Amino acid sequence: MNAAGPSDFDELLFWGRISGVKADYYIAMGVCYNNRFEFPEKKFYWCSQSNNMIFEPFPELNTQHSNELDKFAGQLFQGTPAHVLIAVEKSNEEVEAEKQAREAKLAEKTSLDSTEEEDPEALIVRVNLKEIDRLHYHVRAIENDCHIIPKGSMKLTVKHEVQRNEAFTGLDATECFTLSSYSQFRNVQDVVKKQALEADDAIFKRDFLDEVVVKPKMVWSVQRDDTGKMAVIRNNMWKGYTAFHKVNTNEHGSVYVGDGLKNENFCFLV
Repeated sequence: MNAAGPSDFDELLFWGRISGVKADYYIAMGVCYNNRFEFPEKKFYWCSQSNNMIFEPFPELNTQHSNELDKFAGQLFQGTPAHVLIAVEKSNEEVEAEKQAREAKLAEKTSLDSTEEEDPEALIVRVNLKEIDRLHYHVRAIENDCHIIPKGSMKLTVKHEVQRNEAFTGLDATECFTLSSYSQFRNVQDVVKKQALEADDAIFKRDFLDEVVVKPKMVWSVQRDDTGKMAVIRNNMWKGYTAFHKVNTNEHGSVYVGDGLKNENFCFLV
């Protein structure tokens, strides 16, 4: 794996696959538990045919175009990470010309000139929005909305670090198939839950993480496998996300395999 090694995270998981028209993306997630206050850090990696199937970290989240992503909400990924969706970057010639103009303006100023504050917006280096940036947003959105775990499978330590609970022996036959027996595996976002984390008894609770979001109605479906001992839980908003848990065992996990698109019309179908 490029730019990452075993020491960079405590756990490495296969996150899933997002299909593209020309090529598919494979995603891995590294989780750092130690020295992370109240929730582990998640690091995401991708690979496809375009980079010879070598996992490498996503580029830094491109926040300059976060308000424009809706333009591409229903468009399939192409499988070409470098494809430019929104072009705003200036050519080298334009950048150099602006630099020379600023230097010339500064050289003309004297101590008697009024001191005008420079527009902070002018100092921002504009970058293009590429497909890899959009993919990064979708991966994090799916992870935030969908990653669920059985209650009790994680613990809050006295150092306020979240760690896997080695004493977890699984949910029983009643809890296993009940959605309320699961938690969202993400930074706590619920205000009440956040406040509860500060309480002295927080380390003794198994439900210190956010409850599973169940709106809109039927966003989740819980089924039994053929043996009747495995819960298979699917998210209908992000079709392709599947979690599982086996009764009375510590076996649980999840994966996403889909086109990476959110079913925005789901609330009108139920």
